[in-house]
Amino acid sequence: MWIVTQQTIIFLGPQGSGKGTQVSLLKDYITNNDTRSIVYFTAGTSLRAFAAGEGFAQEKVRPLIAAGKLIPTFISTELFSSRLINSIHGNEHIIIDGFPRTTDQIPDFDSAMKFFERERPVVLHIGLSDEVAKDRLTKRHREDDTTEGIEERLRWSHQEAAAVNEWFKNSPDYRFVEINGEQPIEAVQQEILKALQLS
Repeated sequence: MWIVTQQTIIFLGPQGSGKGTQVSLLKDYITNNDTRSIVYFTAGTSLRAFAAGEGFAQEKVRPLIAAGKLIPTFISTELFSSRLINSIHGNEHIIIDGFPRTTDQIPDFDSAMKFFERERPVVLHIGLSDEVAKDRLTKRHREDDTTEGIEERLRWSHQEAAAVNEWFKNSPDYRFVEINGEQPIEAVQQEILKALQLS
């Protein structure tokens, strides 16, 4: 199938919901069906890459990531803004993973979507219970996936994500779709493709 409409997709959901896996599958699907490039931003990977660098700010960020704490908004927003400013030329698909994470990041995010004239982006929220999330995170053996780090990320995820989701649900400028993240990977992918009207 030829994808004739420009896609702007935001993946939201708790840690362990499989956003990264689904993004990868979607990128492959789009690449196989369209010639346009994809601008991809993932908050978690971008923050970890930033923390791996050298500098005073990086030194201060590293323990926050290790403890599962929220990173100050100005850093996350700077990474997001730089990615879009340096990568968008006008005809690309955009896929964003895990941003905005807090309500104070929404104004900058929303202004970017309007500046780049993105018509009604689709927000895909992949839902997952805490029990399943903890089980998945424990098994992936990432450095910041300690018991304490997982608990902390899930805690602020509930607090902040609920408000972010509510904002998107109530905004006429976005289409918010709930996805059941506890299904098998293939079933989640099919639900996502259906939501995006790609299948």
